[in-house]
Amino acid sequence: MVLEEFMKIDVVEHRPYVSFFLGFFFTFLGFFVALFFFRNAMSVAMVFLTTLFLVPLMIKLIKIEEDRERRDGLRHFFHNHADVFQVYLFSFLGIFVAFVVLGVATNAYDQPIYNDAFSFQSKFLRLEHGLTTERVKEFVADEPNPTLSQFAAIFVRNSVVLVLSFALAFFYGASAIFLIVLNASVFANFIVLVGAFITQTLGEKILALLLFMVHLLPELSAFLVAAIAGGVVSKALIKESRHSLEFRNVFKDSTMLIAIAAGLLLIGAFLETFVTTRLFAMFF
Repeated sequence: MVLEEFMKIDVVEHRPYVSFFLGFFFTFLGFFVALFFFRNAMSVAMVFLTTLFLVPLMIKLIKIEEDRERRDGLRHFFHNHADVFQVYLFSFLGIFVAFVVLGVATNAYDQPIYNDAFSFQSKFLRLEHGLTTERVKEFVADEPNPTLSQFAAIFVRNSVVLVLSFALAFFYGASAIFLIVLNASVFANFIVLVGAFITQTLGEKILALLLFMVHLLPELSAFLVAAIAGGVVSKALIKESRHSLEFRNVFKDSTMLIAIAAGLLLIGAFLETFVTTRLFAMFF
């Protein structure tokens, strides 16, 4: 099958952009399978199915990553991690864009399907982040006044997700990707809800998406790096002696990955607090 050919690990390693289309396709596939078979629990089912389609590819990537880390440690650090990280990143950009497309299309043309497909995500945004029509109006109407306390709150909130990404990958391996796919669907629904209120044309919707990506890209990258680190440490604990050179190499490498993830979170929180809000005030 054509899909099996594209999912060969050497294909996605040498052409990471292929994983964008795989993530996009798997998200649509998960959406339609959930629509026809799991309509009563569609919002979670489509996330679970998207994850299920991706897990075999991610298991292969984690194995490659662990093999490199046990062999090299911190030597050739960026070279060793570049292709695996790119595959992860392109995959989840494809997933994220697919969720945005599905959200915009169903919200505009089939409200009942949108309500079913993003019910969990909408409830989460409303209860956990207080996203209401009034809050969106205030966001658009008020002059941006970012503070360090807002920066700290965003960083702490995202740090919890980062720790969960690492912990789930440590205990469940590649299956922890579920949390990151779920976050991608929540981010996408946030953009759909805000975009529906502040944008009128397709061009404005695309602009709003690009402005959000200013801070979402480093945040998403941080979660992916943490998931990679947790997955390879988990695999090393199973395969290697804890006193071996190979395990120490993996541990040092994964520690560096976590430090990079924390740095990316700081950058994302800074951009979200002090840059994205001002850009929205300029254009909307």
